[in-house]
Amino acid sequence: MLKIYHTPPTRSVRVVWLAEEMGIPYEVVPVQFGGPHSPEFKSASPLGQLPAIEDGDVTMLESIAIMQYLLAKHGPSPLEVKRDEPDFPAYLQYLEFGEAGLIAIGNAYVATRLRAPEDEKKNWTVNYVIEAIRQRTGIVAARLQDHEYMAGGRFTAADISVGYALGIVKFFGLSELEPKSAAYLERLSSRPAYKKAAGQV
Repeated sequence: MLKIYHTPPTRSVRVVWLAEEMGIPYEVVPVQFGGPHSPEFKSASPLGQLPAIEDGDVTMLESIAIMQYLLAKHGPSPLEVKRDEPDFPAYLQYLEFGEAGLIAIGNAYVATRLRAPEDEKKNWTVNYVIEAIRQRTGIVAARLQDHEYMAGGRFTAADISVGYALGIVKFFGLSELEPKSAAYLERLSSRPAYKKAAGQV
């Protein structure tokens, strides 16, 4: 059975969310922030970061790559926009953008806020990250001007990617979401699969 190392609100939310949406059987292994970490978790995630999965002999630790793996292994699924659909390029773009474009840059902000000495918590890098994320949330807002979802005219894995990222932006107060983005996030976070992944049920 698929084993997902998971603790909200980390990126493992994406993986559990997708597994719930697809009806994939899985086992959650909670991970304590800051350790101590089990040898099994260290083997699956040498960096000691979430997410991480074990699936038989397979171990993986990048949330978007894990999502692509699960879609490929357990599909076909309407959560994936196929290559012959007009929105295939948009699907790929926003699937990746939710991590690489939007929220990965926030790692420096979170590390500084949680770990830096008090007199170093406000610095040039933090200000840069905040402004960069504001610009990137603007990309999502522009997409939502004439689309209900990121791609394919339906809820897909790209929405899991982007929706999780917007949730983190809101959680840390990094940017005020535009009305359509806020409504989009509300729609996504009301889904039962999200609630399960986020530990709300």
